[in-house]
Amino acid sequence: MEKIEVEGCALAYEVTGGGPRTVALLNGIAMSVSHWKPISDRLSAAGFRVLAHDMRGQLLSGKPGGYSLEGHARDLAALMDRLGIPKLHVLGTSYGAEVGLAFARDFPDRVESLILVDGVSETDALLEATVESWLRAARADPGLFYRTIIPWNYSSGYIAANREALDKREALIRSLPPEYFEAFAGLCEAFLKIDLTKDLARIPCPTLVVVAEKDILKHRGFAEILVRGIKGARLSVIPGAGHAVVVEKPDAVADAALGFWGA
Repeated sequence: MEKIEVEGCALAYEVTGGGPRTVALLNGIAMSVSHWKPISDRLSAAGFRVLAHDMRGQLLSGKPGGYSLEGHARDLAALMDRLGIPKLHVLGTSYGAEVGLAFARDFPDRVESLILVDGVSETDALLEATVESWLRAARADPGLFYRTIIPWNYSSGYIAANREALDKREALIRSLPPEYFEAFAGLCEAFLKIDLTKDLARIPCPTLVVVAEKDILKHRGFAEILVRGIKGARLSVIPGAGHAVVVEKPDAVADAALGFWGA
């Protein structure tokens, strides 16, 4: 893992593979680079160079506050400049999908294609209430925070099959420093300002919208808004998975991406 300072913030990043085409993997709000490994390995094996980074506010990067989707997009552009990457494919999940939308809107000449996994361009009352509950739990108690996000992120089948592993992960979450949870709350505040539906027609690149069948947080209704708004966008549904589909079914996500890219 390496770090580059961008506008006063140290961004942790990793580059794997060595193909002629580059893919940027953009984290969900509570993710870190390591969560992408099964997908990153598949993409590297298929001949892609893969760039993954923790956004400012996330686990391994700096936490200066003042987060925004547009700011994360600028960070990605700066990271590309430092690494000599003129253009790339973008694959983002949840918060990362929304950053991907902002990036494709603000830096259209730097995007080959866009894959949005369980992302949204707007909120509704239920999604807002859920994210607000995460925000408050993060500031109140690490264990409560962790237990609050589990049912929204994973399918029933995944929870049933992984109870022991999920229980063990609570101790790791509790060991994180207070600044992690304050930064998470700040990222939630950035998300709650989302207002991208009006900009979807400005997304010029080929786009695949992926939604997990059992996602109760950012469901198919939100995915269909993206497909209607982005010219030529295609929809792919991954059966049997919840919101954290990149964790539950990484091979299905990789298959969808490689099929879209014709790789």
